[in-house]
Amino acid sequence: MCRAIRLCVAVAAITSLAPAYAQSGRAFEVVSIRPNREGGEASDTTTTPGRLSLINATPASLIRRAFGIQEWQIIGSPAWISTERFDIIAVTGGADQLTDKSREPFLQALLADRFGLKYHKETRGLDGYSLVVAKNGSKLVQNTGAGEYAMKVTGGLGKQVLHSTKGNIPRLIEILSRVTGRMVTDDTGLSGQYDFTLEWGPDEQTDLVGPSLFTALQEQLGLRLAATKKPTEVIVIDRVDRPTDN
Repeated sequence: MCRAIRLCVAVAAITSLAPAYAQSGRAFEVVSIRPNREGGEASDTTTTPGRLSLINATPASLIRRAFGIQEWQIIGSPAWISTERFDIIAVTGGADQLTDKSREPFLQALLADRFGLKYHKETRGLDGYSLVVAKNGSKLVQNTGAGEYAMKVTGGLGKQVLHSTKGNIPRLIEILSRVTGRMVTDDTGLSGQYDFTLEWGPDEQTDLVGPSLFTALQEQLGLRLAATKKPTEVIVIDRVDRPTDN
């Protein structure tokens, strides 16, 4: 209820806000930013023609979306950008619906204007993993054609479960990158759609809730994460400020 009330207030207030930083139609015309202090970790993203709503989003997630990178590619950032959360409602002034790619310059302008973001890019050798087929071969089974595509991780501080229907390796790579906090590359040579369930527990609790992610991948899917170090482009944060309330 509180979230719904706050969202309605933000929507109502947005028409009275001063225009945000504009750059040849590649920035939002108006932006509302308010702290979210509910304490939850779940976030919601909604796009409609001309409008983007990000509820309970961290500045780190904004930077990630703005540059099409993973959070581990953000270097030198203060801790608060990964813990403090905000509700953001932004309108473009146009009728087009933003895609993941087309919204990047809009979010970059928002971060520069409202968060004072200054950064530079570097290429660094980062520790990561290569996803390969294990010695005894893949255990993945091709989808038979039933069900709609879905790949979702559920669970809390204990056991984690990845349910896949018509899942694919590129999406698995994204999930593994997020879970491990490191770059993961695909060296499996596998393509197609797969149905599977992957269950694992945090390393420090594996005796209680299940195998580690590394063990689970090998035992349940016939895949293995091999340690690598590869040159990777990163965003180095020179400055970022907390935004003022609207």
